[in-house]
Amino acid sequence: MKILFVTDLYPIGDENIAKALFYFVQEWQKQGHEVEVIRANFIANTFLRGRKIKTEKIYYENNTKIYNLNFHTPFLFNVYNKLPKDFSLKNYDVLISHMPCGALMAQKLLQKERIKYVCGVHASDIVVLKSLKYLPFRNKLISSYQNADKIAARSPVLKEKIETIIPNISNKTFIAYSGIEEHLIEENIQPLNKDKIELITVSSLIKRKNIDVIIKTLKILDEKYYLTIIGDGTQRKKLETLTKKLGLGNRVIFTGKLERNKVFDYLRKSDIFVLLSQNETFGLSYLEAMAAENIVIGKKNDGIDGIIKDNENGFLIKSSPEELKKCLDKIYNLNNAEIEQLKQNTRNTILKLTAVNAAENYIKKLN
Repeated sequence: MKILFVTDLYPIGDENIAKALFYFVQEWQKQGHEVEVIRANFIANTFLRGRKIKTEKIYYENNTKIYNLNFHTPFLFNVYNKLPKDFSLKNYDVLISHMPCGALMAQKLLQKERIKYVCGVHASDIVVLKSLKYLPFRNKLISSYQNADKIAARSPVLKEKIETIIPNISNKTFIAYSGIEEHLIEENIQPLNKDKIELITVSSLIKRKNIDVIIKTLKILDEKYYLTIIGDGTQRKKLETLTKKLGLGNRVIFTGKLERNKVFDYLRKSDIFVLLSQNETFGLSYLEAMAAENIVIGKKNDGIDGIIKDNENGFLIKSSPEELKKCLDKIYNLNNAEIEQLKQNTRNTILKLTAVNAAENYIKKLN
């Protein structure tokens, strides 16, 4: 199958961009499919995300042809003018878009030529559909979903949300989970060391990630709890100031952004992974934590809800220090057999969520 993948969430070089979609592309190629990428960037949106504008040209990376296109306006003209003269959708079997920019770009491409079309839904899509400030884009985005042959929701929560906003699409909606490399999954299950409990979070340090909730919780916990915060972002200085203000400097470590192998070094030494972010699409960091044998705590009714089943293979709570403390107390009071069963359930879950399985299941849904 020859796939045209359209999104703005695709890294070029060493860009600090989430790699969930990149991993889909790489796995599809390993499975014998040919994939080309159109990275459609709104320049203003790129700046707001703190990214540099990459030169508009064709890149070749990881055996993938990437058309990097920059737009000052949201596709108000013939988008084919940005592409080579011989470009045609007829050269592909399927067009797959992800993120709002990708969906809008795909809609413009399909106005000229029609092929099989799959539209991916992320948390960003729901934000655009529900926020008044994005009202000019709302109808165009809805048209893109309605025009799609299939809709790939990135989590059960997002599937439910998009079906509520746009009725009568449930017959073409499926869940497109992310996956993790199987070799990263730990084989041995270790008991919880209750004398010193290592909490960890891996995240961009931005407001919606609610890292401050974890820090505030540490203040009301016993001193046997420690916290490692991996990542960087606009909220880092505020979070470091909060940590000092609460007198937690000796119990909280800020590592900054780390290479993925270093992240796993920390995850393998930690006990409990916490991330209570809102408007989360899915989050590979949850899967990485599960693979590294962490007990995972996520936010109820958000991205990881559906993969994590409360009290079965992890915990789902509301985002508040009181709720997090209550959950951590519950984990602490579990006996060894209960901890072992919880971790075994986690391992059984993550073994089904490998990158290979995720890519294969996505393609199967298209057929």
